[in-house]
Amino acid sequence: MKDLGHGANVEQMARMYNKNPKDIIDFSSNINPNVIQGLEEYILEGLQESRSYPDIKYTNLRNNISQYIDVRPEFIIPGNGATEIIYLLMKSIDKRIAILNPTFSEYERSARLNNLDVINLNLDESNEFEIDLNNIKENINKFDSLFVCNPNNPNGKVKNLEKLLDIIVDNNKLLIVDETFMEFVEEEEKYSLVKYVEKYPNLFILKAVTKFFGLPGIRLGYGLTSNNDIIEKIYNYKEPWTINSFADTLSNYIFKDQKYIEDSKEYYIDERNFMLSELKSINSIHVYDTDTNFILIRLNDKRAMEIKVELLREGNILIRDASNFIGLDDRYIRIAIKSHKENELLIRHMKKLLGD
Repeated sequence: MKDLGHGANVEQMARMYNKNPKDIIDFSSNINPNVIQGLEEYILEGLQESRSYPDIKYTNLRNNISQYIDVRPEFIIPGNGATEIIYLLMKSIDKRIAILNPTFSEYERSARLNNLDVINLNLDESNEFEIDLNNIKENINKFDSLFVCNPNNPNGKVKNLEKLLDIIVDNNKLLIVDETFMEFVEEEEKYSLVKYVEKYPNLFILKAVTKFFGLPGIRLGYGLTSNNDIIEKIYNYKEPWTINSFADTLSNYIFKDQKYIEDSKEYYIDERNFMLSELKSINSIHVYDTDTNFILIRLNDKRAMEIKVELLREGNILIRDASNFIGLDDRYIRIAIKSHKENELLIRHMKKLLGD
């Protein structure tokens, strides 16, 4: 099976280095470690519901999402994770797509599998991966759609995209924004473009339950757009019943759990500050500021695979080798922000291997 180059390859690494997978702490996967209270009850309720087919139109699910993000249900496209929406979207848009790199590899992979022409544009690594609006303007006639992740994976920094949206709208292009990690941002409402979905049909936003709600196995994501042509095309391609009863049932509860949402946001504000402060005390690395639940690091004296293996062997810690992101090289690693105890363990081992 082809290696798609993502994190969370715990089983594979355990076999390679003769480890028990249950002993490995997975810092390669960016998942909220906090658990929704009542999760077991919700799962059991979903088990009862699984004896019937899910609603093929996802009416209840779309209504729950609508109340959560304040977007009309008819503009919400639920998917089996955000990845399903990405692949459906690539079947439904015009031929030429530009992607801002470094970023999540499935954007390009899904585009090429659907025979789209891909133009790779670069974020400015020398300026904390800033978006170069002049570069966008210079290339505006070379693409029909522009794909940007905000906050971006792998560097985690959130950007204000309103000026970029203006450029896209003025030139009648499509802006696709992956906001999978937006809930982790301290001032989410300031940066999210969800508020513009109903106003601009030139906008398509991706969201997911996977990361912030800590439920990757549920496979629940959704797309947002008021572009009726794209909505119609996506549903033309979309297979029926791709969302299971567990995800549908959980949507009745998780989006309304304000305590979980607020506690998680506060946790990550504090833990980001702690992690960044501790990591920046290590002189042999460059730590990029982040607004989300992971941190990009550039190594000065070691290679990514080298430190990945050392951390696994000595600490049962698995990190993400970020060298396969377009625009990065073998000096880059990415680590998730996990529980405080696990974060302390990671920092202790990194200081041991890299020095203070």
